[in-house]
Amino acid sequence: MTEEEAVTRLKQAADAKRAAEKAAAAQFETAVVDALRSGLKPKAVAAATGYSYETIRRIARANDIGRLREPTVTSRKKTQPGGNSPA
Repeated sequence: MTEEEAVTRLKQAADAKRAAEKAAAAQFETAVVDALRSGLKPKAVAAATGYSYETIRRIARANDIGRLREPTVTSRKKTQPGGNSPA
């Protein structure tokens, strides 16, 4: 095999690898979105996939899935009289 043939083969292999990784990432994202929309909790998705909760949250946000859980902290300003508390 000539050097040119080897370089061509390496470039083709690298292109194929990138395409496979991109396809796998898209398939993973679709599976995560489907799981979240079917009611699976993000913590369970993270545990099942080995990815962090933050990764799951970013995928959810990128696919217009609303809040994954209710906020756990309320602004001190909202709890004071005359604050921005809901009426």
